[in-house]
Amino acid sequence: MEYQLDREDGGLRRLTVVFSPQQVLAAWKKAALPFGASFRMAGFRPGKAPLEILEKRFFQQISDAATDALVTLGIDEALARESLVPAAGLMYEGENARRGEAFRFSVEFCVLEDRALPDLEAIQIHEEEPQADPVQESLFMRDILGRAARRIPVTEGRPQDGDIVQVEVTGKVGGRTVAGMNTGSCRMRLMPTRPGEKTPDLDPIVRGLCVGETGTGTTPCPDNYPDPSMRGRDIELVVTLRGIEREELPVLTDDVAKSLGFHDAGAVSASAHARALEMDRVHKYSEGKKALQNRLETMEGFDAPEALVRQCQREALRRSRQYLQNQFDSVDKLKQTLVVMKSEAGETARRKARARALLLGWAEHKGLEVPGGEFERVIAVRAARKNMDAESYRHSLARTGELFELRAAMLEERALNELMRTVFRPWK
Repeated sequence: MEYQLDREDGGLRRLTVVFSPQQVLAAWKKAALPFGASFRMAGFRPGKAPLEILEKRFFQQISDAATDALVTLGIDEALARESLVPAAGLMYEGENARRGEAFRFSVEFCVLEDRALPDLEAIQIHEEEPQADPVQESLFMRDILGRAARRIPVTEGRPQDGDIVQVEVTGKVGGRTVAGMNTGSCRMRLMPTRPGEKTPDLDPIVRGLCVGETGTGTTPCPDNYPDPSMRGRDIELVVTLRGIEREELPVLTDDVAKSLGFHDAGAVSASAHARALEMDRVHKYSEGKKALQNRLETMEGFDAPEALVRQCQREALRRSRQYLQNQFDSVDKLKQTLVVMKSEAGETARRKARARALLLGWAEHKGLEVPGGEFERVIAVRAARKNMDAESYRHSLARTGELFELRAAMLEERALNELMRTVFRPWK
């Protein structure tokens, strides 16, 4: 294998790799092995069919597998020799490998060059005093007592606070169903609305129905809905109530508490209070982490490399395209939506790139990394979801660039968590 690494300003790198025909042949034969093992043909023992025969039946699959394996090998070996770690995904250029011919491909990616970082550890995120919300505390009490409750189907009357309802919801505009606004059959618990809290749009519709009835209401289309032409428009919600279950809770006594595994009734109340307090503490920590992320994204005097900004924008658009392809039947509508999203993604990408550059730079300074075992476990889980073996899935991610985006994102999240533990000031 031979390679050439070209360096450009702003952390951009271009890697060109060339494999000899002999190396391609070795990869091609290895890629054909799984197909040969399962291929049956008269005149040949299992697993002994000639490569030429397998190519006639599985040419594209063998070509894809051999190419993915060579790309993975070439990138991994070159990056290891150069001690480079991409800060995001990469852009691949090249055709598929072909048996008997040399194979050449190129990738562009961004690395973080040495530069001074702001003192991130000087940031302070202060936690407000956690408070046990009374409504949440009562819900936890209901949850505990619910272990001993009886669920009674309700066939008459309308649902009440605490009832579990089964509903079907369809969102429509102009009589047409809106993609992503349909729940099918789902179950939900009706919760009391706390002072100052917005009532969910479904809530009043469901509460006005009896079992078997259908009602309608409206909700504004979210500002981040993928189709910009839909944002802010009123969506008609068509809701059918399929069932109601009402819990009959026991009266809290010491005997009931003991049947639930508590010492007495006071211990049940203390548990509900502690859970509500912990929930608020977790919420405040989460809000603090969001505040830290925002501080990093908006930090003045530090700009991410333009190559990283462009890659973050490409990654956002790639994910949007994957989602939108499952939402739109019209190719023209998809293209129009992506054009709008591309312009909107610019500033978001710049903020994300700034935070990533800061966090990855800080991670390198602190010696943080994503353990190989942890990364491979994530790959294995994702591969299982796609019914693929982990090695084949990993190879396929290398050519798309997603492998390096995933690793960078995992390291970024690890660095954010470590920095949060450093700058967070809990309430005392």
